[in-house]
Amino acid sequence: MQNEPRPTVELKGFRDGMRLIIDPEASMDQIESAIMERMTNLGDSLSGLTMNLDLGSRVLNDEELIHLKNLLNENYGLEVKQIIGDSEDDPGRTESHQIAGVPALHGNERVYDQFVPANEETRFIRHTLRSGQIERALEGNMVILGDVNPGAEVVAAGDVIVLGALRGVAHAGALGNTSSVIFALNLLPTQLRIGRFITRAPAEQRRRQRTEIARVLDDAIIVEEYD
Repeated sequence: MQNEPRPTVELKGFRDGMRLIIDPEASMDQIESAIMERMTNLGDSLSGLTMNLDLGSRVLNDEELIHLKNLLNENYGLEVKQIIGDSEDDPGRTESHQIAGVPALHGNERVYDQFVPANEETRFIRHTLRSGQIERALEGNMVILGDVNPGAEVVAAGDVIVLGALRGVAHAGALGNTSSVIFALNLLPTQLRIGRFITRAPAEQRRRQRTEIARVLDDAIIVEEYD
């Protein structure tokens, strides 16, 4: 059985931040097209963040680097903080350790039967989020010990768990993992996003008090009562 081809670009969370990993064998045209496809699927959820650009053994000249930085910044609001590579000619070479977790998915690939690994990093927020507050966990999951009020937003590479009322915006699987879920003791969101999928609350949303979980099924976000 042949190994699956390596993706041209990957987004992963590391301890030093989000990282865009580039296939060193891909051409610049392939890299640019893959970035545009990947970012289009993610929407604007990562806008305003910084990232590291991981070139591996690839060496890019100044013109190519500037082009990629401008593409990420001008089109998607992302700022390249550091260039990472394992080439001896790369002055930005550095070492880091990847956080274990569910890998980002690509294209229409979906995995519904995977469970989040026990060793995946989880960020805990131990207070209620008020309007205008944004909290992100791009290395793994996020758990909110409180409410997420209207106008507040939570973003995680893995699952979003709200041990309270979710009335704001929640984005799980922000790096593309559509097997992520959103869970809340009282689910009354302004907007839900899982990977590239998005849904909004109905115009007339009935008030309810029940524990629910949102997940992706058949290319749509569904919400079910959690038993």
